[in-house]
Amino acid sequence: MRLTPRDLEVLRFAVRHGMVTPEQLATRFFTAAPLALRRLRALEAAGLLVRDRVLVAAPPVVRATRAGTRLAACDLAPASLDLARITHNLALVDLSEELLAAHPGGAWTTERELRRDRMRAARAGGRWDRQRRVPDGLLRLADGTRVAVELDLTPKRSARLDLLAGAYAVDRDVDTVWWYLPSEVAVSRMRRLVDERGLDHLIEPRLRRVS
Repeated sequence: MRLTPRDLEVLRFAVRHGMVTPEQLATRFFTAAPLALRRLRALEAAGLLVRDRVLVAAPPVVRATRAGTRLAACDLAPASLDLARITHNLALVDLSEELLAAHPGGAWTTERELRRDRMRAARAGGRWDRQRRVPDGLLRLADGTRVAVELDLTPKRSARLDLLAGAYAVDRDVDTVWWYLPSEVAVSRMRRLVDERGLDHLIEPRLRRVS
């Protein structure tokens, strides 16, 4: 199979995010759904992508194979099929694309890439801090602002939110945190917690309902 530059970008996108849907790839890289379907099938036939049907009445999940991961050259391992995180991961892909569209010149670093970079730094002689929070993604705005992005699809207990918020309070690699929560109640609860800890300058609770 002769790969095009777009094929390589499709593979990189799949590797960086770990799990994506055909619809997400079509929206990102193709002008028409039939064209996307044909090309994705060709990449599957070439052994570079694999499609998993795992949830009833939900789109299939696309992942890069080991061969596809090598060609993507992202210095990441092939993603495993993590059933517990599929819904969250796919919702996060949608959110990252919306944030990039809303903030021209921005760049998105996935959780997989953040973990890779921290592990690499630790191996080079740095310190691995288990208390330090790895966000769901990092959005670097055009002006250099580093935005940690958290996406909660279900409410968390206040004690857990307090622990996570405290981790960001001492993180010098983050300038601000956009914390997306699934309901007005959850946003209000998070806002109270942030105010009580004096972190309103750092953490911004935001509403995001995911169907």
